Parts: sequence; C-alpha cells; structure tokens
Amino acid sequence: MSYNNNPYQQAPAAEQGYGSRQPHEMQPVYGQPYNSQPYSNEPYNSPSQQDYNTPNPQQPQSPNVLSTGDFLQRVSAIREDIQSLNASVEEIASLHQRALTSSDGQARSQLDALVAQTQIKNTSIQGQIKTLKSDAERTTDGSFGMKKRQFESLNNEYKEQIQRFLREEQEYRERYREQIARQYRIVNPAASEDEVRQAADADWGNEGVFQTALKSNRSGHASEVLRNVQARHTELLGIERSIRELLDLLNYLNQQILEQGQVIEAVAQKADETETHLDNANVQITKGVEHARRRRRLKWWCALVVFLIIVAIAVGVGVGVVVSKNAAKAATG
Repeated sequence: MSYNNNPYQQAPAAEQGYGSRQPHEMQPVYGQPYNSQPYSNEPYNSPSQQDYNTPNPQQPQSPNVLSTGDFLQRVSAIREDIQSLNASVEEIASLHQRALTSSDGQARSQLDALVAQTQIKNTSIQGQIKTLKSDAERTTDGSFGMKKRQFESLNNEYKEQIQRFLREEQEYRERYREQIARQYRIVNPAASEDEVRQAADADWGNEGVFQTALKSNRSGHASEVLRNVQARHTELLGIERSIRELLDLLNYLNQQILEQGQVIEAVAQKADETETHLDNANVQITKGVEHARRRRRLKWWCALVVFLIIVAIAVGVGVGVVVSKNAAKAATG
C-alpha cells in the first residue's frame, strides 16, 4: 500500500512526495500497486458468491467448524488487529499533515512505509473476518447465534475504521486541492476564484493544460511552480482512486451484514419447519402409543373371553360327566 510507481513517477523530484512512490490506494492483494486492483475485485466480492444463503441446520455439523473456544480466540485476535489499525490511521493522519508542510521528503518516506504496513494489516483483517464468516456459514448447531453476533460486531468495527480512513483521505484530498490552488495563484495572481477552481480540477497530466497556464507567465519560477502543480494533481488523482476503493469496500462490508441477515432468516425458517415436523411427529407418536394401548387392551379382553369360554366348556363337561355317572348308578340300583 505504499505510494510508489504509476502514476506518480512522472512528477518532478522536488514535488513528488505523497504520490511519488506508489499511488495512494488500498489494495486488496499484497505486492501490487495501490491503483492496480479496486476493492470490488478479489478478495472483497468473492465471499458474496458463496452459498451463504443456504444454511441447512438439518445436516450434521461439519468437522471443519471451529469450536466455540477457538472461534472466540480468533475474535479476540482480530479485535486487537483492528485496534492496531486504528492507531495506524491516526499516525497516517499526522504524517499527512507533515507531508503537506515538509519539503525534505522524510515525512513522505515515513508515510509510505507506514501505509505499506497498514495495507498488510488491513488485508489480514479482511481475510480473517472472511474466515469467521465462512465458519459461521458451516455452523449448524446452537453456537450459530453466538458466531453470528461476533461476526457482525467485528464487521462493524472494521467498517468504522475504514470509514475513519475514508474521512482522512477525503480531508487530505481537500488540502491537496487547496495547495494546488495556492500554487496556481503564484503563477497567475490575477486569476478569479472560478479560474482557480478550474485549475484545481484540470487534468494537469495533459501537457496542453500546462502550456496554456504557462502563457500568462513564462518565467523560470512560474514553470517550476506549475510543474509542482502537475505533481500535486497527479497525487490528487491517486487519493481520489483510494477514496473510490474505500467506498467500494464499505459497500462490500454493508452487503455482508445484509447477507448475514438473510442467513438468519433462512435458519429461522428451517427452525420453524423443524419445530412443525417435530410437533407432527409428536402427534403421530401419541396416536401410535394410544393405538398400542388399545391393541393391548383388546388382547387382554380376547384372552379373558377365551379363558371364560374354556372355563365354561370345562364346567359343562364336568357337569355332564357327573350327571352321566349318577344316571348310571340309578339304573343299576
């Protein structure tokens, strides 16, 4: 995230500074120039393509899901990184002021080094939060609610730091514009406010604009000042690119919250369906138990009837035998 390379290497050495090393834009992938890849590219929009809206609490828990303890440990580590990012943004703001007022280049060199370190830190935080988000997607047990709350909290904290960085860049852009306006007035003291404003917005990378401004004052000092204006304007373009990319990142972070909300709604719907199925199952079980009880009672009644029939038959047979014997004795007597 340092401020080297394109497009600032075109600026004169005396006025290179903030943009003379790399364009001032946060990059989502390490090792590439600041302006080479906006936040809308990897890794920022990649998570939104995941099947984050299809949680299935009915499936077994994935073996790769973090335990509650491991998840909370990572949350604590990320929170410390966010606090460190906050300190870096404050120091960058201080170096911004020094870079605007210093002419020896030391403040700008320190700014470049700090911005490079901050970019590494920033990208690391984004990746870690993305990992927690993916873990929450795979969670199907009761810890999902806790992970959801922790993810939202970290996402919001990170977003607040990006917003602070965005405000700092916007303020820095305005101070750069003011510096361009002051330098233009040196060359053209009689310029109106509209002309100065147009000069601040002009494309100073276009040599035709430079030559047009030089017509009113062809002194060596005027040429040097206008070259400095060119350098400042080039740096300003880098800052504006950085602002656009920070806005893209904020949109991405806001989208993550919306996606998380969709997941919760889907999980709640699944939970309602599960509860309905359980209620239906309980009703069926109750009916089954009642049917089983009725079958058992019927079996007992059947057994009792059979027993009574057997007893009646036995009694009838016994009575018949006794009567037969008595009749036989009476006949022989």
